[in-house]
Amino acid sequence: MNSAPVTRYRTGDPDVAGDAETPPAAPDFLLAAYRMLGQSLSLQRNAHAAVWLPVPVLADAVALILTTGPGQAQWWMTDGGTAVDDPDRIPVRWADTAPADLPDWIRTALADAEGPWVRPVDSGPWVMPDGTKRDGHGVAVRLLTDHLFPGVLLLFREADRPVFDAADHSLAARYAEPVSRAVTAARLYRDQAQVADTLRAALRPTPLPSVAGLDMAMVYRPAREAMQISGDIVHVEPMPDGGALCAVGDVCGKGVDAAMAGGRLRLSLGVLRRITGQPLDILAVLNEASFDACGVAATQFTTAVVGSVRRAPEGGALLRLAAGGHLPPLVIRRTGAVEAVHVGGMMLGADLPGQFTEVVVWLAPGETCVIYTDGVTEARGPAGAAFGQERLAALLADYAGVPAAVLAERIEQCLVDWLTGADHDDIALLVLRAQPATASCGPA
Repeated sequence: MNSAPVTRYRTGDPDVAGDAETPPAAPDFLLAAYRMLGQSLSLQRNAHAAVWLPVPVLADAVALILTTGPGQAQWWMTDGGTAVDDPDRIPVRWADTAPADLPDWIRTALADAEGPWVRPVDSGPWVMPDGTKRDGHGVAVRLLTDHLFPGVLLLFREADRPVFDAADHSLAARYAEPVSRAVTAARLYRDQAQVADTLRAALRPTPLPSVAGLDMAMVYRPAREAMQISGDIVHVEPMPDGGALCAVGDVCGKGVDAAMAGGRLRLSLGVLRRITGQPLDILAVLNEASFDACGVAATQFTTAVVGSVRRAPEGGALLRLAAGGHLPPLVIRRTGAVEAVHVGGMMLGADLPGQFTEVVVWLAPGETCVIYTDGVTEARGPAGAAFGQERLAALLADYAGVPAAVLAERIEQCLVDWLTGADHDDIALLVLRAQPATASCGPA
């Protein structure tokens, strides 16, 4: 790159119009650029458009180089073409690379920390990002992107075409603005999507563990399914001495706030199960953590069932359940009878000290306990009718003794059919089934 003075332009600067006459093709070219580069939040799509749009109006070959993070960069290049409205006729090459692997003159351009600029590039040969060489001439245009991760647009012409004059510099600077906006928006969207994906992964229920003597399955359907997170909690962790700690809860509210509160409760459960396996003690600690005695912050009310479950010596499974204002779990006996387990207890976050109760339930081999949130029973179907506990109990009776996964899938399908596409609250449930005596239970 030569040492010629840098030419500076800013869109909307009155000096631009006075410096050079706008080329005749500029209005249509810039209109196409703004239209095309405003259609997508995809970095790849915007970068592809950025390198083929100027061909052949402004350049014969174009390269876009972006640093995308510490020690990370991407480049896109195109050569030749005859129509700016047909990207299929202008193949685009691209690759990930490290900034250190870029040619020296491109690294120098990227390192310039000043504002927008257009710098002439004299006749080559210049080494391009893909290792090829260009003998033509052109300009390097600094992009207005994130100052931590800059970018540069390289516009080249063949040797037999006129050198970029002041009007071409002005047009290149004007074109850099929609490119910069499109690239910046795409990168911001990509970063936000990555953060959202990370949060969703952290807030969604973890896969159910394998616990000797137990067959387990769950249903988890957020109210806002596109977000894939909810304030309902389904959590199971194996206990150090065998068995498992399980919890099903419903944080008041929907969306991110409720999901974050539910995530904190799941993290707390993971710590508490290492200290105590007693459901009552765990509920008491969770209640203290949820209660705001001074009213400074909004209390996050939660209903929950916390239980410990382990294989019984005589076969089947023993459940110790403590509840805080939650719907009664339903037990499906081998006969097909369905029993509601009324545990009682107050909602978490309502008062100190908390008042909670506990019951012990024995499941014979093949019997099942279903713990669910009110999104199941309050699902609204035809004419606004709720699915209800009676309809749920009747469904469970019809599927007595089936594997946990089959029962969970059938409940979910019935709810979907009942809703007929209508909006619904967060839905979550946990199916705990004592393995039949003939099943292989693994080590105790």
